[in-house]
Amino acid sequence: MREAADIESDLRHLTPSVRAAFRLTSERQTLDHLVGEIGLAGATTWQKGEHIARSDLQRRTNGWCFELPWQRTYMLDDALTLLLRALAPHRDEILAVTKALDLDAHFALETRMYENRVPAGYLSPANVKTIASYGASLDAGVVPMAVDQSEEDA
Repeated sequence: MREAADIESDLRHLTPSVRAAFRLTSERQTLDHLVGEIGLAGATTWQKGEHIARSDLQRRTNGWCFELPWQRTYMLDDALTLLLRALAPHRDEILAVTKALDLDAHFALETRMYENRVPAGYLSPANVKTIASYGASLDAGVVPMAVDQSEEDA
């Protein structure tokens, strides 16, 4: 018979992983200066034509991105709530620069699913209203993963 700690560990490893991100993009201008203007620690930028991660795919736009680390959860809304809370102190700067530079705003919820365990796709009305207040789109993607595949491998 397996130990309770082993079963709990297995369940934790099978819980879906969700990464929430917010991106500003532009086809016309680079966005490196936004790192200082918005002042959100951990934000990154990229340039049109750069390779995406370790793939042969190239970026189609210039961009600025703030994303939270992967978290194990069954609720997409939980990950989104944490992201919106992190962005809240910078909301006015984000909205001002988005309008001034005519940028596109995007929220993304990337999910890694293990053993057919999918998180709930529920989004609270408050979070939906907040996304709308940024004038942003929302993308939610689900990628099946092998149980023994680590977050860094993908």
